[in-house]
Amino acid sequence: MNTKFSSEETMSSIVVRLAAAAVALTLAHVAIADDLSHKDKKYMTKTAQGLISEVAMGEMAQKNAADERVKQFGKRMVDDHGKELADLKQLASQKKVSLPDAMDHGQKKEFDKLSKLSGKDFDQEYVKYEAKDHKEDVEDQGKEMKSTSDPDLKKFASASYDTVSKHKQNIDELHRALGGK
Repeated sequence: MNTKFSSEETMSSIVVRLAAAAVALTLAHVAIADDLSHKDKKYMTKTAQGLISEVAMGEMAQKNAADERVKQFGKRMVDDHGKELADLKQLASQKKVSLPDAMDHGQKKEFDKLSKLSGKDFDQEYVKYEAKDHKEDVEDQGKEMKSTSDPDLKKFASASYDTVSKHKQNIDELHRALGGK
């Protein structure tokens, strides 16, 4: 079958096909973001803020702490949560989810409070805060790990759960060693 088209017909056909492809791609991108529940997107936002806070406070601990163990814990926060934040940003990009680039108000308030302390006073308050925060983190990661239906987010939450569980154990031991309850 030898069908000849005029150049106008061929051009029109190409334009229509390109427009259809553009619409399909747009819908595919929207579908990716819509696959995540509101709860999953909220989890990603809260987790990003928490990770940003952990890295910033970990950097502060390395400078303001008196006890070498507190400094080492701060370094671990920077290393581990910095990597997690990079992983979360990559996942958010794939899922077309916009993440915040700053800690939330409560975290900022705690950061400001800690920034005015140094030495043993800093050690006590930082460790107390981290013990409380990591208890909440373990709960949050565990809930997301069980509730999300997105396999990529489940994988992230599971890895994060393992990380914060280890941190919680470390910080609880450090808290007791420094005389905390």
